Amino acid sequence: MQVIKVEHTDFTLVVECNNLVPTFEKARKKQSEIYNATTYSVNQGEISIYNFESHQLEKLSTVKTYPLIFENKDYFVGITFKDKTSIKSPYIYSKLKEVEEKFFYREELGFLAGTINFGNDLGKSNLILKYLKDNSLQEINFEFEVFPTKLNYKSDYEKIVSDIEKEYPYLVLDFLKKTFTTFKTGNSPNTDLIWWQVFGGLYKDFINSSKFILNKPHSRIIRQTKYVKADRIQKWTSALEEEYSQFNTFPNKNYRSEYKTLSTNTSENRFFKHAVFQTLRRYKKVKSFVDRRFSNSISDNFKSELSNIEKQLEIISVNPFFRTIDDFQGIKQESLVLQKATGYSTIYKSWIMMNSGLKFLDSIQKIELKNIADLYQIWCFLEIKNVLQKLLGKENPDDIDLAEIQIDDFVFKIERGVKSKVSFNKSDGEIIDLFHDFSYDTSESQLVKSFTVNQRPDIVLRITKNDLKENYVLTYLYDAKYRLASDEKDGSPDLPTEDSINQMHRYRDAIYYVNKDKSKPEKEVIGAYILFPGSGEIETIKKLDYYKSIESVNIGAFPLRPNDYSNRTLLEDHLRTIIGLDTETILNDVSPQKLTTYENHNPEVLIGIVNKGNQTEYFEKENNLFYHTGKVKPAKLKDEDSGYVKIKTDIKYFAPYFSGKGVKEYYDIVDFRIIPRNEVFPTGHSLDKPYDKSDRLIITLGKKHIIKENRYFTCSITVYRYTTLKNIRNPKENKIEVLKVS
Repeated sequence: MQVIKVEHTDFTLVVECNNLVPTFEKARKKQSEIYNATTYSVNQGEISIYNFESHQLEKLSTVKTYPLIFENKDYFVGITFKDKTSIKSPYIYSKLKEVEEKFFYREELGFLAGTINFGNDLGKSNLILKYLKDNSLQEINFEFEVFPTKLNYKSDYEKIVSDIEKEYPYLVLDFLKKTFTTFKTGNSPNTDLIWWQVFGGLYKDFINSSKFILNKPHSRIIRQTKYVKADRIQKWTSALEEEYSQFNTFPNKNYRSEYKTLSTNTSENRFFKHAVFQTLRRYKKVKSFVDRRFSNSISDNFKSELSNIEKQLEIISVNPFFRTIDDFQGIKQESLVLQKATGYSTIYKSWIMMNSGLKFLDSIQKIELKNIADLYQIWCFLEIKNVLQKLLGKENPDDIDLAEIQIDDFVFKIERGVKSKVSFNKSDGEIIDLFHDFSYDTSESQLVKSFTVNQRPDIVLRITKNDLKENYVLTYLYDAKYRLASDEKDGSPDLPTEDSINQMHRYRDAIYYVNKDKSKPEKEVIGAYILFPGSGEIETIKKLDYYKSIESVNIGAFPLRPNDYSNRTLLEDHLRTIIGLDTETILNDVSPQKLTTYENHNPEVLIGIVNKGNQTEYFEKENNLFYHTGKVKPAKLKDEDSGYVKIKTDIKYFAPYFSGKGVKEYYDIVDFRIIPRNEVFPTGHSLDKPYDKSDRLIITLGKKHIIKENRYFTCSITVYRYTTLKNIRNPKENKIEVLKVS
């Protein structure tokens, strides 16, 4: 259906789009003031837009109205010329080759047509039609705005940009986009990209003003002094007459003569010369770069325009006028000429703007930004950081190491392959690391890796816990997707797309931890989640599959939009849970493989008495330790039927209880064996009993773990007691909680 029409004396331009009504309704739900949210303008002609009530085109009667151009939507543009014989070489002008190549002119019909899709580029845009009529170039500029359907354009989009700007200055900027935003100059540093885009909006006025000044330069009456012979003096003063009367007998005498003259070598013209020459030098530098790096992307018409601008600046710079002008030494005082005079004021203001930074405020200057999908991904990382700060009660991360921003093709980008990291340290020793643009590659040297192809989740959250094993790392992944299932199916609720959810399953199946003590690699990722710009009532969201699956299999999605603090609580609750839960609870919640069960993540610990004297000294001084029982063996290790000790798979650790002091450490259990007492220690050892042949249980000990440096913890014990790994790592009031004896 036709959604926009521009009626001109030479042509009729129509914009058509299929299924626009459901797209508009989708956008309307996100933007409360959509009916006066945007403007349309054309420098020549009359605009009509589609009325959703009358279902017809109606003349634009108000300045503010509703949007009809949306992201990721195909639009057909058709231009019919009323007198095709008077029109020559019409085309749609764009810097982008891909845009120009979409349009074709059928001369026999006088019809220029093509399609355009703005993808994820949001902001203001224009359609520029150029053609020759009566040997005069006509340029029609139709301006409009491209709106999102998933965000509130005026508040959400601006918040994303401003939040990123605080952490990553200039990262939002881009080049060769189909849309632009407007800004004011600021105090931030100037870059080639900023200069180039500001110059693009000012160069016509700059060149025209330069030509005006050269035709009518500002001049000032100045007083000059010359030493001339008497016959060359133009104006005699009484002082000169008196001097001449004294020296008239000397015909070669030079007399000091003052006179007034009109000069163009003024401070304003010295500044004008400086501005022209500096602008030409910088323009050549950046244009050369654009020609070299973007030659395949920019249109031939844009290349021609760039060359024409350079030629005009060069012609201005070689004007003989500048030979009489001295070098610029700075502006020492305010000049009304620079501020108000025709030509000079334009040059002065343009020069200031081109050499200033920017502020993202509504103004008239144009600059291009990255597309919303890229911005949304960066913003999600920063938003998780902000949520963690809030939950942990911290004003800032304890450590921050953001990847350097590089200028690639003079566009700001995060260095590829270098991850950003922020860290938070908890009072209990736990560490929370948040990464952006993390990569798991196939390198053999990596302990956590992919065995097939590189995996690059957007955001990685690693929680290092100490309540079970030391430095036990729990890994969670998040991918930011600026997509909804309703993008392809009108009328459906805000759901993440199926392929994005499937990607989370692939991440968990592809990333492994390589444990050198085990023959098979182990899965590293506990949970993987999509972040997407969805909306809806919380209670409704909790009933949807993508959210319910989080509790079942730790795969799912969270809606996350700027300014939506209600639905953000779902992500907040999730993060609060995973940083607050103990490791045992988290690991026990991980689903096992079919027909298998995972090991007990909180195994039992055997506590055994170590007597004072030689036994204590043995533990304190020797390596390659083992613990030998007395004739009484631990009940849980005894097989009542056979009389032999069996190895209990859920007893993984041994803790020596030093008589009179308590427990300060525990050990991995390597193995169990039964041998006679006289074979436990070599002959001559302080603990050797050569004549005792009774069976003893020998527990070979491995790695030692210190509970807390230089501290002992007590528990109720006679010879043996049992506890859990969690209990021994987390004593309460200097005591270790033990299991009840059954």
